[in-house]
Amino acid sequence: MASAQFGSLGPGSSGSVDTGSVPPGLLFPPTPGIGAGEGVEVVDGPAVETEAVMEGLNVPWDVVRTPDGTILTGERGGRMVVQRPGEEQREISIDLPGLFQQSESGLMGMAVDAGFDENREIHVCWSRAAGGQRDNRISTFRAADDWSTMTWERDTLTGIPLGATGIHSGCRLLTAPDGSIYVGTGDTQSPTGPQSPESLAGKILHITPEGDPASGDSVIHTIGHRNVQGLAIDPDSGRVYSAEHGPDVDDEVNLLEPGGNYGWNPNIRGQYNQNVPMTDTVRFPDAINAVWSSGAPTLAPADIEFLGPEWGEWEGALAMANLKTQKLVLLRLGEDGRSVVDASVLLEGDFGRLRSIAPEPDGSLLVTTSDADNRDQVFRVSPAAAR
Repeated sequence: MASAQFGSLGPGSSGSVDTGSVPPGLLFPPTPGIGAGEGVEVVDGPAVETEAVMEGLNVPWDVVRTPDGTILTGERGGRMVVQRPGEEQREISIDLPGLFQQSESGLMGMAVDAGFDENREIHVCWSRAAGGQRDNRISTFRAADDWSTMTWERDTLTGIPLGATGIHSGCRLLTAPDGSIYVGTGDTQSPTGPQSPESLAGKILHITPEGDPASGDSVIHTIGHRNVQGLAIDPDSGRVYSAEHGPDVDDEVNLLEPGGNYGWNPNIRGQYNQNVPMTDTVRFPDAINAVWSSGAPTLAPADIEFLGPEWGEWEGALAMANLKTQKLVLLRLGEDGRSVVDASVLLEGDFGRLRSIAPEPDGSLLVTTSDADNRDQVFRVSPAAAR
């Protein structure tokens, strides 16, 4: 694996820093009228109900639900919190030796193994710096029957680059219906990483639960990404989508095509420079254009998830959590899955920064906030008619 290289951000580009410790409304207040992206019509959305599920958390990066209804969330600092059906939330023991928590790194994405009922395995993506080595890695843990501990089983995939400052670590995980796992990574501010076939930075990876390539001879599924924050599979078509942060403009939602290049290349004369197009079709004529782009200003999208039939006319819409703009955006896609018909904006400013989304069997969504200082929560949002 080639080591990541780091250069300057370049003139006029400060890069993105996760300011999770800043109180909501201070640095990134909701901006009325910012809409749902350049040129996207915003229409009235569904009526919703919300309720708190877990509280008193500190940057819960992801949330997952196991088949028995247990809800698990992990804080970026390494604490795991579990809530079994009918019980109060409590801490579950997990050992992450060498956890590196800085900026956008730490304990991040999680995925429930497709065979959880038999093996009780949870896949965890986290940042590690120990013994002179550093990387983002996926480790697989076994949850005890009583949810008292999570025991290390194996390091499933190692060597995902970890930047010196922890910026752009990506690390979203998604379990596919066939049991394989998609992994979104960040460019780690490496000028060469996103386009290099020798680096796992700035990529979508596709692996088996054992860490082998899910198809072909490489774990790399797509290249040319900046900082992937969301992954979702359309249950009707099987299409796989990602959401990622742009620099000063052009956050994106992309429809993933195996082997596709999504055109991010911040390499300007060997230096990391963000003053380049998010999808550079000049340098890469075959680069795949985004399904949705924020234009300017950016919304800072995080996780994404498709809505089920319980959402009525919004069934099949893509729900997108947003950090900077503190809202849930619903995007209705065209039949070909490559365009946006219209959108709705929900919960703007109601809960602060929104990061992760997990579906529940009744169509509800579990959503994590990212406001820090033990103000965070996991809350449930449901179509009003469904509850």
